[in-house]
Formats: sequence, C-alpha cells, structure tokens
Amino acid sequence: MTRYLVLGDPVVALGERTLIPDGALVVEDAVITAAGPRAELEVMGPFDRVLGSPGHFVVPGFVNCHYHSELAIGPGLYQHIFEKANVHIQTSLGPIDEEDLHVGVLWGLIQAIKGGQTGTVDMYYGRPSLPDFGCEPALCAYRDAGLRTAFGLVSRDQNIYAHESNERFLGRLPAALAREVADSPMGYAWPVDEVMAAFERLSDAWHGRGDRIRIVTAPDWTPACSDELYLRCRRAADERGTGMITHVLETRSEMMFNIEAYGKPAVRRLADLGVLTPETVLEHFVWVTDPELAIFADSGAVASSNPGSNLRLSTGICRVRDLMAAGGRVAFGTDGISFSDRDDFFTELRLACYLQRQPREFTVGRLDSEQVMRAAAANGAQAIGLPDKLGRLEPGRYADLLIVNKERLFFPPGRYDAEPFLDVVLDRAESSDIDTVMAAGRVLMEGGRVTVVDEGLIRERFARAVSERVYHPSAQSRRWAELGMLVEPYLDGIYRPWYEAPVQAAHVYNARKPAAR
Repeated sequence: MTRYLVLGDPVVALGERTLIPDGALVVEDAVITAAGPRAELEVMGPFDRVLGSPGHFVVPGFVNCHYHSELAIGPGLYQHIFEKANVHIQTSLGPIDEEDLHVGVLWGLIQAIKGGQTGTVDMYYGRPSLPDFGCEPALCAYRDAGLRTAFGLVSRDQNIYAHESNERFLGRLPAALAREVADSPMGYAWPVDEVMAAFERLSDAWHGRGDRIRIVTAPDWTPACSDELYLRCRRAADERGTGMITHVLETRSEMMFNIEAYGKPAVRRLADLGVLTPETVLEHFVWVTDPELAIFADSGAVASSNPGSNLRLSTGICRVRDLMAAGGRVAFGTDGISFSDRDDFFTELRLACYLQRQPREFTVGRLDSEQVMRAAAANGAQAIGLPDKLGRLEPGRYADLLIVNKERLFFPPGRYDAEPFLDVVLDRAESSDIDTVMAAGRVLMEGGRVTVVDEGLIRERFARAVSERVYHPSAQSRRWAELGMLVEPYLDGIYRPWYEAPVQAAHVYNARKPAAR
C-alpha cells in the first residue's frame, strides 16, 4: 500500500466544509482515508511521500463532461456549426491504423492531464475500417494515461445529412452528385446493429476496469436519432447498469427541428420517451426553452456547458445561470476543441462563468463561485458514473485531485487577502499553475511534467504519424472532402427558415437600436 500526505492551504474539500485552511489529506492507494487540518494529519505517518505545501491549494480534479478523444488527431480551426460540419466529418483525413490512433488519442489525453482533467465523458465517432470501430486503441490510451472515462461509441439512424429524410436531401442534389454522396461516408451512420454489438463486446472487456473505465451508449443527437434508437440505447444502458450520453439542443436548427418534426421541444420528446434519467448526460444544451427547464431539472440528468466550443462553432451560449436557478445539474466540458486548443479547464470554467455576466438585470453579477465549483465537481462525478466516489475530497472518495501553486495567483502579496478564495481561483487560475495531478491515488503529473508516459516519445510518434500518414489523404478521401464542399450550398435552403423564425432571446449583450420610448 502506498500512503501519501497531500498538503494545501486550503484544501478545497467541497464536502460539509468547503475549505479546510492549512489542510491535508491522507491517501492510501486509490482512496482518501483522512481529511482535516495539517497539524492533525501529519502525526498519522509514516508516509511514503508528502505532496504539496502551504504554498499550494488542493482541489478535486475536473471531469471533462463533453470530450471527443479523436479530435486530438486534428486540433485547430474548428469553426463550422454542426449542421455544416456534419457534411464534412469523416472526409478530411487519410487512412489510420490502430497504432496511429492510439498514439493520437494518448497525445490528447496528455494535454487533458496538463489541463487539470482527471476524467472525461467521451463521445467517440469511431473508424469503420477498424475492429470495433477503433474503440480498443482509444481505451488502451486511457489505460496508459491513467485517466477515467465514460466512453460511448456514437450511433445514428436517420436524417444523417441534414434535418430531413435522407431521400429528400439527396433529391435536392444533381443525380450524379447524389449517387456519389450516398456511396460515401458522409453522414457517418454506421450500422446500428454493429455499433450495439461493439458496445456489448467493449462492455464485457472494459466496463468497470479498475473502476476507471465505463462503457456507455451514445446516440448522437436528436435530429439524427429516431425514438426507436433512443429507446434501444436506454435499454442497453440500463441492462448493463451504465449511462447514456447524447448531444441535445446544440443549435438553433436542432431546437426548431424537434418542434416541427415531433410537435414538441427536444427535452419533452426525450422525457416522454423515458430516456432522461440521472444516468443521462446532455451535451451542449444551449437552446433549452423556459418550459423545458423544469422537465430537465426533474429528470436528474446532467447538462454539459461547453463554452469555448459553443463560441467557436457559432452555437450560442448555454443558459448556465437559468439551469442552476431551476435546480438542474450543470457540468462543464470542452467538446475536444477547447477555447485556445490548450485543454486548460480553468480557462473553460472561467469562460463559462464570464458568459453569464450580462446586462440583463442591474443587480445580477457573477455566479456564486462555490456553487460553480460544487457543480463542476459533483455533476462531473454524476456524469462519469461515480457520484458517491468523486466530487469531494473527503474520506472514502477516490483521490482524484489537483495540487495548484498559489505563487502567481495571489501575487502581489496582500492584494487578494480580503477576496473570497474561490473567486480568485475562478478568475485567475490557469493550467500553468497546476503542479501535480492525481487520479485514483496515482500521480499522473508532478512538477508540471507528465509522469505516466514518456511525453517526448509520444509527441515524436504522434508527429511522425500525422506528417507521414494521417495528414496525407488518399485520392478517395480528397474526393469525399470535395463532396462536402459541393453539398454545402444546398444546406442554406434547409436551415435559413429556422434562422429567420423569431425567438425571444435568453441572453442579452447589446442592442441594434434602442426601443421607442
């Protein structure tokens, strides 16, 4: 058994006590066995190691509640709203083998560790050319990195090109182009029976491994998933005692589609189906309407706000303040394309909070920092399937934590003495301040250096893979990319009416002109 003494002033416990000044934790193997004042815990030695100091603070590790591990293959200029990106996905890269996929995902997880993440909720689109759609290399990367994950292979079965039937969409195109599109991977809708069979095999092999890996179902999003698919995924998840993750209300058009196609808002649709439970994670959740707030809160499901991605993709701003006020569970994620491609979770959390500081009401300013930190911790634990094992730094919980250097944060001395501690953390902390990352009692990073793998070697292997193979698409892949460009002009006629339909804004930042007196 390995015993650590972890020191921090304070320990941000987020339990019955929010902060433990000049605090400490005793960690034995994967679990916290004691939490309290440093003077009381220091005498409980001997310890194999002492981590942290009064010059650090300790906080629960972050669960990235919306992540796409495959996107580590191609960081950069993500800029298209999902309806447009939908016709380009799966067309821009060359063939990839399992080894290259493994090293690419592992490189992304290294960045996640450095950004303060100890777990992810991963929607994985998969590679149909590989066994079980290439899930095994990704799961091996999680094993090697030491991170937790709730990992779901995406499924979709309708409206795969746009928010209308496949036949109607193909009918908009010239006949030759329609035939090419139908024979291409555009729409990335792998056979549902094969996806569900892969889910069962992966669940048998990986689910519960070390209490770090959880295999979940992942219907893609409401326009591309039939009611039958949602029900099938919910049943499969319940039978296996696991969860379900899905994109919901990411875009304005998605909101309008559900109202027109099903005669009800998306959250009401899913609630009526019975697929919303505390084991459901709803990704993005930007375009939720007032009548849906209570339905969502009552369901116990978790919504992931992904502020950097939402801004980059012209998606909108998640109603974090309104969701919290309604009693809903709100967590936070990056969508695999963080604000500055740095996977800095402190920055993402700060952005989510700043976007709620709007000139809607004179008396309303910042979100309550303790409420935000508790939401990120507790709802992240819920989303990853460990509500009773993560989210607090207290005895009996897993030792998933960050040790953060206070030197830059609280300089100059005395400036922040009168400020609430968590206000300073949310407004100023960055990934560069993180000294140590621990998950399940294992040190993943120390002194700012990842310790579980050879970062330099992985970087070298990743660079070679993408430069020599992955970023050299075949002639067929280049043609598929051209198909996306040829199809894109036909999208405007589908979505423009929904953008022209008036809506009552939930967020207000400025005005085109003042109202008449």
